[in-house]
Amino acid sequence: MKKVFFIASLGCALCASANNSIITLDLTKAETPLEFNAETGAWNGTFDDDAITIDSQLFCILHNSMSDYATWWGFTASNSSDNSPQTNYIEHQFSAMAKGGIVLNEDGTVKTDQFGAPAVSAEVPYLVAYANSFFAQHPAEIIMSDGMDHEAVGVYLSLNSYTYYSVTDGDSFARAFTNGDSYTITIHGINSKDEESTIDVKLASFENGDLTATRGWKYVDLSGLGSVNTIWFSAKSTDSGAYGDNTPTYFCLDKLMVKAVTSGVDNISHKSKTTISYNRESCSITLDNADFAMVYDAAGNCVMSAHEREFSLSSLSHGVYVVKAGDSTKKIIR
Repeated sequence: MKKVFFIASLGCALCASANNSIITLDLTKAETPLEFNAETGAWNGTFDDDAITIDSQLFCILHNSMSDYATWWGFTASNSSDNSPQTNYIEHQFSAMAKGGIVLNEDGTVKTDQFGAPAVSAEVPYLVAYANSFFAQHPAEIIMSDGMDHEAVGVYLSLNSYTYYSVTDGDSFARAFTNGDSYTITIHGINSKDEESTIDVKLASFENGDLTATRGWKYVDLSGLGSVNTIWFSAKSTDSGAYGDNTPTYFCLDKLMVKAVTSGVDNISHKSKTTISYNRESCSITLDNADFAMVYDAAGNCVMSAHEREFSLSSLSHGVYVVKAGDSTKKIIR
């Protein structure tokens, strides 16, 4: 008989955010107004095609949608605490099995319950990711808004309820997991030199007749990524077909933590002879020690070049772009 084991992480670095240099994602401090659907818990901007980011502290969290097709991908926010099975997961795709976001103490550390697991509350919003590689090369992406490298510290992940019940019971598209199956999130870190490192995290696996599935918030140590200015996520299931994964590629995320690069650690954003500055409000780029730049879209296509130290990106459509000038590269949000 199949036995199901649930994982609720105790959080290996619950005290990490006591360090004043650590910046912890806290959506209660978001600059983007976060209002939620009373029935589904979904952020009301989920199907707003003009809402391309959720901005909170240092973090620029990418969001995409095609409202005409009731489709979104990347990240959205939720305050749902309902992790029960649903008959219509297209409408109810916004809940974490953890039943709420992680609560922080006044000193910024993660609050724990009587079992030592992260305390959760429906009053604390969290992120829901739809990491479908059909839509984008980086299907779920978070960019440091200052464009500089920061040391990756940690993050909490949980299974989305749609994915959880697909793994345990199957659905109209996917089969329930059996021996040898797994559902893995790969976390990709990119630094200002365009170097990439990865960490794999299994949120569900079936081995020796037992299914292990992450119900609570699972802490993931990100120190192996090193210094990054971009973190993106991809999902992979062993239940896949000609059109990709059959298992729904959703997961939930909260309390991403990074810290400023300490002195003595190479940070090209600080040391580069060329400095690229971006004013998002005015859509303007300013170059220091360079008078030529090229701008690329997310697919790597050159969409613009400029032969001056100051120029505007206002002619470009909203989205993610990479500006290259001299020996510097900067990823920006238009």
